[in-house]
Amino acid sequence: MGNILPAGRVTGGRDPCPMRRPARPSARGPPHGESGAGDSLEFATPFSEVSLRVKAVLSRFVPLLAFGVLLPLHAQVTATAPEAEAPQYSQRWDIYGGAQYMHFNPGTGRGNGVKALNLMGWTGSATAWFRPSFGIEASIRGAYGNMTVLPNPFDIPPSPKMSEDLFLFGPSFRFIRRPRVTAGMHVLIGAAYGVFDSDFPAGSNPQEVNIYNNKLAFGYAVGAPVDFNVTSRWSVRAVPDWQPTHYGFSQQNEFAGSVGLVYKIGSLGK
Repeated sequence: MGNILPAGRVTGGRDPCPMRRPARPSARGPPHGESGAGDSLEFATPFSEVSLRVKAVLSRFVPLLAFGVLLPLHAQVTATAPEAEAPQYSQRWDIYGGAQYMHFNPGTGRGNGVKALNLMGWTGSATAWFRPSFGIEASIRGAYGNMTVLPNPFDIPPSPKMSEDLFLFGPSFRFIRRPRVTAGMHVLIGAAYGVFDSDFPAGSNPQEVNIYNNKLAFGYAVGAPVDFNVTSRWSVRAVPDWQPTHYGFSQQNEFAGSVGLVYKIGSLGK
């Protein structure tokens, strides 16, 4: 009788059980140093099971991941959706009027004894709004005061009167638009007309006492209007301005400010 090999085969003769089913490959694999044709069958079943389980997990995880990503995006879009414009900003025109202040030096240069003075007066403007945030403004303002003149041989009084009127035009913006408060900016360009010889004797010249002569000069204003909305049509406005003018060959860095009332009329939709 032949020797029996580890794989169950008989040497030296035919298999005594030709109809016997082949034994199922062991999970431990073939003995060391021997490989069999059943190796591929041995690992096919475990790999298929792992693949099915991975697909089952992914079929549940992918929808959850998509939901987790889309939900915050939906919340963000909802939170950043534009709010309806307040009725305070639906009017076509702003009509503004109030009290004006200017700080101005009428002297032709430093060290000439002419002091800066505070001028008080009036202001008025109209703004045509093309959008709630953008409009074109036209402004007029006038202020009056008394200058200080050193003793002189020209019989010019020590505190003669002066006046300054400005005519300005330019864009206006509303950057902050809240139901109660509006804040923005305007940049206005135009002309300033100064009258300095109202109390001077006939034949005398303001430049004889280091004061500018009467002149139509270049002027502009850069400011930040702030409105406190009382109703949809009425507001209280405060406007600080940097208001340079160019009398003579130098620039006068004026500071100006005004306080007054705003009335709104018309409609942007018409």
